[in-house]
Amino acid sequence: MAPPPLNGRNTLAAATATRDFSWPEFDRWQVAFAAAEIFPPRWEGLQRVPPPHTPEAETYRLGKLVLFYEWLDMLAHRPAVRAHYDNRGIRARVVRQDARAPCPACDPFNAREVGRGLDAMPPFHPGCRCVLVAMPAVPVGRRETSQERPRSGIE
Repeated sequence: MAPPPLNGRNTLAAATATRDFSWPEFDRWQVAFAAAEIFPPRWEGLQRVPPPHTPEAETYRLGKLVLFYEWLDMLAHRPAVRAHYDNRGIRARVVRQDARAPCPACDPFNAREVGRGLDAMPPFHPGCRCVLVAMPAVPVGRRETSQERPRSGIE
């Protein structure tokens, strides 16, 4: 018998009801970000694991649970996003939505073109805010007009 899907209602209900919510993927990322001393956006309050059975532990668990729901939703939609671009023959690249905040997981992928597989697609970590955007295609032999050329700033 196959296990229930990760995004099934029973799994989510069980995770919500459980006081000791286990998510090994999150725990690995938390350790990696702590070692780098850089946490990406959406990890506010999740930098340190608080002692169990404290109000801070409950806040931590709820913050982790929010990222878990987002993570499942993003993972479920990745194939559709990739197919959207593939079906139209559009090249796509990864873009971090918040370029101001450094992220050790996302920085190597920022502005990188993605291939056909899902291995180089967001989310790279829980709370990831990277998205795929279309890469503009300039037809071969077409010259840019003055409106399309970037301005140098020199007048």
